[in-house]
Amino acid sequence: MQNMPGRWMDQQHQAGRRLCLILEGHDDACQPLLATRDVSGYRSLYAETDLAELAGEGPVILLLEQMSEPALVALVQQPDNNWGWLGSLPGEDLAAVTRHWRDRLLVGTTGAPSMYRFHDNRTLGRALAYLQPEHLPAFLGPLVSVCYWHEERWRTADNPQPGEYPVPDPAPWLNTPNPNAEAILHANILRYLLAEHSEDLVALAEFQDPRIWLEQLLKQARTWQWRRPEQLEFLVVRRLEEATRSSVIRWQPLVGEAPGDHFERVVAQWALTRGKDE
Repeated sequence: MQNMPGRWMDQQHQAGRRLCLILEGHDDACQPLLATRDVSGYRSLYAETDLAELAGEGPVILLLEQMSEPALVALVQQPDNNWGWLGSLPGEDLAAVTRHWRDRLLVGTTGAPSMYRFHDNRTLGRALAYLQPEHLPAFLGPLVSVCYWHEERWRTADNPQPGEYPVPDPAPWLNTPNPNAEAILHANILRYLLAEHSEDLVALAEFQDPRIWLEQLLKQARTWQWRRPEQLEFLVVRRLEEATRSSVIRWQPLVGEAPGDHFERVVAQWALTRGKDE
């Protein structure tokens, strides 16, 4: 296994560290790897959390003994499957690193939490590319080093101060930009327009590609710094009406006008215009 992961594993082993694997629970390699270990050699990361009912299907962290394990070799040879990533620890106790990632698993409000997919190498890779060095200890915790597949190649990252840390508020890794955010936003807006404003959307499609129209509109929203959902909804719906009906709004900001004031003024103008029409 003398590729990047193999060399990294050798370096960590020579430094006296224990290797661990963070693996998607549904991966085909999971059961063969767990079958050769007793309960001290792995942990379910969903167990003892609010996602405990999914523990059997969720990600696991397990200690690696033999670098030549067939299931491990198969994983390293197929990094595009996005099965997880590799880490190193100062010792063989999994308690601290398991506690660390469980503490970072659920984010958001108590009533409506969402899951942070730290076990996905794409999530890990984006976070490590975004975080400043001073944020790495709180993010990686007890892990000394990590090896992961990101953007078509193997990468490694070292933790400058491994240890146990509380989750910072706010957690900087939760601000990592999502490269698919724009595509998701486009799809969600078009889906909303199709459900709620289908007649206008069909009328628009007769003379303009709705996707190109929406792309131009969202570019305008970024220029005006209209980012809140209510601002985007107003802009998209009103501009759709304007494109397919007789509605006309003076959209351009005034000189020196703040984004919030600009939005409120346009909304007030639209409300006044609608009142006259009625």
